[in-house]
Amino acid sequence: MANFLNRGQRRSNAGAGTAGRSCPLAIGPLTLADLESVMALEAVSFPSPWTLGTYHHELTRNSRSRYLKVWPARAAGAGAPVGGAVAQGAALPSLIAQGGIMLFGAEMHIVTIAVLPAWRGRSIGAWLLLALLALGREEGAHTATLEVRVSNEIAQRLYRGAGFEAVGYRRRYYPDREDARILALAELHRDSVWQPLRKRLDALSALMARGVEAPG
Repeated sequence: MANFLNRGQRRSNAGAGTAGRSCPLAIGPLTLADLESVMALEAVSFPSPWTLGTYHHELTRNSRSRYLKVWPARAAGAGAPVGGAVAQGAALPSLIAQGGIMLFGAEMHIVTIAVLPAWRGRSIGAWLLLALLALGREEGAHTATLEVRVSNEIAQRLYRGAGFEAVGYRRRYYPDREDARILALAELHRDSVWQPLRKRLDALSALMARGVEAPG
């Protein structure tokens, strides 16, 4: 399976060092109406994007899957090109980030997280990760697992910041034969584990509601 930068997600400096307008963000379920934007996000995020058919199956046929999206709360200009920076007065993209989990009883597996290149560095990935953990926990999951490229220090820092620890290794796991580390976060049902994460999620939710700087 794949997740934040784990499918060889392309890095971009688009929007770096620019001053844009403040943009409140919202988070909620991914829907079939979002799939065109998801395909555009995949194209600018991964060298081997998932197909439209894969996402359609995930949303309509896979009862174990749960997906969330992040979008501008005031997306008056929804439908702007997904990869582009947002200049002052320009249209906002209709989708900024998306991620998903798969449920296996008391375990959730994080299968994907992607953020538009121009919108990275704003804690959106961390917010989405914590929201996915909250969603899985509400569904009865006590443990979260994922794979991450051994070379991907950015993603590993993100996950370790949420409490994930290395528990295994998959050799030649990715299509380019790079190895993967298996990370896990256990005992999410315990308040001692979950409450610090819940507090961080609430703080990030408040921050996103106030608005982050839009690239431009």
